[in-house]
Amino acid sequence: MLLALTMLSCIISCVPLKSIFLGHPDKKDASRFHSITIDPQKTNFRFEKGISPPLIKINDWTSDLPEFNTLQELCEHHKVRELLIIKNDTILFNYKKDLKQKLHSSYSMSKCVVSCLIGMAIDDGYLESEDQFVKVYLPELIQNKNSAQLQIKHLLNHTSGIKNSLAMDGRMYYGNNIQKEIEKVRFECAPGKQQEYLNINTQLLGLILSKAVGKSVSEYAKERLWHPIGISDEVNWSTDKKGIEKAFCCISASALDYAKFGRLYLHGGLWNDKRILSEYWYDQSIKRDTSDGSSFNFNYSWHIGLKKYGDFMAIGLYKQHLYIYPEKGIVIVLNNDRENKVEAERVNWWNVFRQISDQL
Repeated sequence: MLLALTMLSCIISCVPLKSIFLGHPDKKDASRFHSITIDPQKTNFRFEKGISPPLIKINDWTSDLPEFNTLQELCEHHKVRELLIIKNDTILFNYKKDLKQKLHSSYSMSKCVVSCLIGMAIDDGYLESEDQFVKVYLPELIQNKNSAQLQIKHLLNHTSGIKNSLAMDGRMYYGNNIQKEIEKVRFECAPGKQQEYLNINTQLLGLILSKAVGKSVSEYAKERLWHPIGISDEVNWSTDKKGIEKAFCCISASALDYAKFGRLYLHGGLWNDKRILSEYWYDQSIKRDTSDGSSFNFNYSWHIGLKKYGDFMAIGLYKQHLYIYPEKGIVIVLNNDRENKVEAERVNWWNVFRQISDQL
């Protein structure tokens, strides 16, 4: 009995009780947590609508058979909430499971939004460069040799050397005070030695960004990103009880507005001939770089695709995707619910997107 009580006490102290009762993250979380809402302006950017959807057949290979299905059948076979396909600013296909549901959780796609905002803060002079040391903005980070070497670029590339902690992930997602997590950060190795994808990396970027620009991440995003690209619907960003954004996840936006973010990168940081993001930051973000512990297919929180296509994407939990193929002017947004683990693992959405692109 004493052992059971001790274990229960340890669980409660390590992770919020809310995480135990709610279990896996899901689409309802957006309304469960505190959030900051960014409303669209009266005028917003609109994509053109295609006259008729193209006939595209896809094999997702979940059956190991050469069975080709239509896009509609593909979406119905999986837990797709919305699939949006745009080419040259024209909507060619838009599947919606629930016509009333406009906003979709980004999960880790938000990491690319934060990466973009870091670049904008450098463009605006709030940050000197990605080579700046984190201790300049977060002196409260545990002081040792590793923390002193930590630079912004290490957080962007997930080469921080910070030790993985599922308990920390749970506290950041379900807890009430993200700032407190800084004192719990520990290092596995020196920064720039190896790559490990961690939520805390992007959360630290969010804290740095807010301190550097002197306002909340949401407010800066509204001024520099959401309003300039003309969002059509509100964008919500979940926060802890103190109003600090969960930078590593938790944006809720419409598929159309995710596509607008993709359109900004499709055109290398230009928006209708106006430069919103510097060419330097765009190039830095999607280049291949294996130096300083980084890897061939991941850079500045973007997943880099095949050389043949020159494509890249933002990816989130449950296979949320923002797929960008500049050569053909294609942006694809996929918003999913959690589905059967085996089928979710078997379908290769990158392959699906390329099959779609090859037929457009």
